[in-house]
Amino acid sequence: MNKGRILVADDEASQRMLLNNELSRIGYTVEAVENGEIALSRMREGFFNVILLDILMPKIGGIEVLRTIKKENIISEVIILTGNATLENCVECMKGGAFEYVRKPYDLSELCILIERAIEHQRSKLDIRILRDELRKAGRSSTILGTSRAIQELKKIIARVAPSNSTVLILGDSGTGKELVARSIHEQSPRSSQPFIAVSCASFSETLLESELFGHEKGAFTDAKTQKLGLAEIANGGTLFLDEIGEIPLHFQSKILRFLETGDIRRVGGTHDISLNVRIICATNQPLEMHVQQKRFRSDLFYRLNVLLVTVPPLIDRIDDIPLLVQYFITTQGFQKEFDRGALGLLTAYEWRGNVRELRNIVERTCILTPGKIVTAADLSFLRRPDHDLPPASGPAADSFSVSEDRPALLSLSEMERRHILQVLKLVNGQKGKAAKILEINPKTLYLKMRTYNIVSVFE
Repeated sequence: MNKGRILVADDEASQRMLLNNELSRIGYTVEAVENGEIALSRMREGFFNVILLDILMPKIGGIEVLRTIKKENIISEVIILTGNATLENCVECMKGGAFEYVRKPYDLSELCILIERAIEHQRSKLDIRILRDELRKAGRSSTILGTSRAIQELKKIIARVAPSNSTVLILGDSGTGKELVARSIHEQSPRSSQPFIAVSCASFSETLLESELFGHEKGAFTDAKTQKLGLAEIANGGTLFLDEIGEIPLHFQSKILRFLETGDIRRVGGTHDISLNVRIICATNQPLEMHVQQKRFRSDLFYRLNVLLVTVPPLIDRIDDIPLLVQYFITTQGFQKEFDRGALGLLTAYEWRGNVRELRNIVERTCILTPGKIVTAADLSFLRRPDHDLPPASGPAADSFSVSEDRPALLSLSEMERRHILQVLKLVNGQKGKAAKILEINPKTLYLKMRTYNIVSVFE
């Protein structure tokens, strides 16, 4: 397996040969050149994860090469190799953006560890760059972010239902982004240039809801001092989004049904109908079919709403999207923060009851309370509540081990790591190869950590 591409720039032939042979032997693709001029030429032609750069070289020295790398925004990580360079030169290299410097003669095993760290650091920077690029491409806030299978399927469904004029019913748990889906349907429809009006049906009493939706005439009730256009009229030609449709009072449901059937409304206190051309999108987190059985929701309205059904996946079904969502919330809220791999790993293992809304709030809270630029798993220790347990898992591994012990409000970093490793192992039924891939560590490292945390016997 190719572990990465490395460019060695050193004017000593013996050093080039040593590094070429040893690094190639352990799985790296290595190219070795004898001066800085050739090194710059090769960097501009191809991609390298790490550049091992000698300071003192003919033609162009290492410090000048480093400056050019940073000036041209070459993303390779640079490790400086120094023989008799001064301390001032080493400090200058570090200030100039070098990942690390190593004095000759160096220990090859230590250099290999440093190279692995540099590659991991580079990949983290690449991940953030990709995330930010995708966020810039996303443009408007109605764009649904994510590349998980669940979100890809959701986007396909939205693309199919958007061109229609039919009513859409969006189902999803609280905090999953149902209004975002509704806006996306509207913006991909022929009505995209017309208004999108959102109404929360749970925010008004029956009388106020009718007035908000359909408007009222002057004198219709005590405070009706002027005529008022309803939101349905304002949305004419566009889309009317009725959120929390399951909260509409039973008596008012008949008027909603008539509006859906005819496209006509009548203002409160009015005497004639007003014909509108409005597409209706509704959303709920309520079990409408159960409400129908309990006579709390009209069956004819339910069937009229249930023409095109779109289900928004909970966050637990789109864990792969968490890094992108975290970066989006950081960017849109103006924070200069970065979540490291440990923090992202803890977020992916968390049981998201509040879905994307809860994730957004946690990101905002953590960014405000964390003093440093880097957010670590320790900064997210509040996620482990005494009443919070890990999601249940199935299979023999889960049956043989319990994680239901009392959880303290604050956990050490090692305890969080232990529980995260245990959670991943449970999810893959003890398959250590799969677990190591998810954790992005070597299987041998995983085995050592399992021994350290005394969880080896459970999964053997």
